[in-house]
Amino acid sequence: MSEWVPIRREVALANLAAAFPERSAAERRDIYRRMCELMGMTLAEFARFGRSHPEPFSSRITMGDVSMVDRALAPGKGALLVTAHFGNWEVMAAGMAEHGYPMTAVAARQRNPLVERLFNDYRRNARISSINVGKSLKPLLKALQDGACVATLADQDGGPDGFFLPFLGRPASVQAGLFRLLARIGTPMVTGFAVRENDHWRAELHEPEFPRSGGDPEEEARRLAAVYSARVEEYVRRYPDHWFWLHRRWRTRPPS
Repeated sequence: MSEWVPIRREVALANLAAAFPERSAAERRDIYRRMCELMGMTLAEFARFGRSHPEPFSSRITMGDVSMVDRALAPGKGALLVTAHFGNWEVMAAGMAEHGYPMTAVAARQRNPLVERLFNDYRRNARISSINVGKSLKPLLKALQDGACVATLADQDGGPDGFFLPFLGRPASVQAGLFRLLARIGTPMVTGFAVRENDHWRAELHEPEFPRSGGDPEEEARRLAAVYSARVEEYVRRYPDHWFWLHRRWRTRPPS
């Protein structure tokens, strides 16, 4: 599997060297190798979503304390289940849908429209709706207003307009628009991560983070982004082979 992504191999190893300077080059290469293996497992398991009669997702993943999501949904403003390119995020969303939660996934646009249609069909087969946000958060806002549990990933570079926060020893730009929306409309955030255990996944869900009202919305958005970023870092440090090191996560530099 490590030969599937030769173009980004050096990017991944450079990221690992910056994040874990205390580890040897051999240890970092081993993390990269295991990441590629897990990526292959994740893609293979996602492909199984396409079956006409998919097996119960409970056979693939054990959900954590879903009462966290119940608490987040209670105010009637929807809930944002935010994770990262970590483990198998697709099967975690499918596990939530199997538990009866109205799941909507924020799906990245694919360069090939046929691939995008295929991925959306796979998710629909797992009872997950898909939305594309692009430059507008209106589809996301509508899904939350309809009471959905919206699953998204927010660990890619946020560009020059993002919040610059410490991440694995370096400042990284975190996508700001998502957290500004939560601060503005008061929708709770639940962070969750799928961890591999032998041939099974385990979803770990955290206490919902409720936006605080009455203060500066921009500062509240930054606080929510910081909570999310810190939790991603915690899991990446605990399970470094679970994270997608191929991203140019630190591409945008903070203002000097």
